[in-house]
Amino acid sequence: MNSYVGVDWASRGWLAVETNSREWTASMHPSIHSVWFTHRDADSILVDVPIGLPEDRRRECDRQAKEFLGPERASSVFWTPCRDAVEADTYEQAADANEACRGDGLSSQAWGLIPRIREVDRLLRDDEQARETILESHPEVCFAAFSEDGLLDSKHGSVGEDERVACLERVNNSVCGVFEDFVATHIESQEPWARRIGSSNRDDLLDAMALTLTAKFGDGEFDTFPADPPTDREDLPMQIVYADV
Repeated sequence: MNSYVGVDWASRGWLAVETNSREWTASMHPSIHSVWFTHRDADSILVDVPIGLPEDRRRECDRQAKEFLGPERASSVFWTPCRDAVEADTYEQAADANEACRGDGLSSQAWGLIPRIREVDRLLRDDEQARETILESHPEVCFAAFSEDGLLDSKHGSVGEDERVACLERVNNSVCGVFEDFVATHIESQEPWARRIGSSNRDDLLDAMALTLTAKFGDGEFDTFPADPPTDREDLPMQIVYADV
């Protein structure tokens, strides 16, 4: 049975949403290794974390994703830090490394994500099967590729949430019911902490669902930014995948 997974960091753990021919499931994981252990038989796993780290320039995939989203949504894609910055121990060292590598600073958003980048990077460097299955995507790029109307409102408000549900419902008519069920089961219920999705992570749940549907529609044949992705010094592709439906 084909299986597709979207993974997003949700404040206190990795949120993995899976779909197959019969059902949807959502689960929280303490590490990306836990996600991989649980879903290693999936056809594709898309994760909203940079894979493939630059040396002396900004990644072309980040640049093209920003252009694709347009000026109103471009800021949702941040410039991926260089490998030396990702491997640094402190913010000051990371900022200095990024400055030395390519002459620009390091945003607080990028610094906050570095532990997650490092975690995924180490898994992929250690596991050849994981490298073939886990690919980088970006939820806003996925939503834009699925949307008929282009620009979506901010995902942090009710209007933006409704727009994103409708956007995904257009390509899979089970989304609205699944999202409502996930909210009732994993957010509004009194499940144990480790299994719950935080009440402030509704947007992360939708992001993970967008990645899941992208994995399903791409089914291993994805569109990519850029069209011919380069690799980093660890032979990891510097690309953002999406599905043009």
